[in-house]
Amino acid sequence: VVQAYCPLIRGKMDHPTITEIASKYGRDPAQILIRWSLQKGFVPLPKSATPSRIHSNTKVYDFELKEEDIAALDALDRGKNGAISWNPVDVD
Repeated sequence: VVQAYCPLIRGKMDHPTITEIASKYGRDPAQILIRWSLQKGFVPLPKSATPSRIHSNTKVYDFELKEEDIAALDALDRGKNGAISWNPVDVD
């Protein structure tokens, strides 16, 4: 099981692909990214001190992303070049 602490790319959720998918499902970008993580088999641990965001982050179990939307989000992966923090997988 891969655990994803603070998986929401530090608020950088304004990529057109993310915002278009969010609009399609009537969700906010954070909900889309959390749902993507769940459907990929990850255990996301989103972090927020804002009560409204904490509540919103829990509203991800009443919808599923379609395969084409998962593929579109997968295509955003830039590997190590896109990392915003260290990756424990890369540690020797």
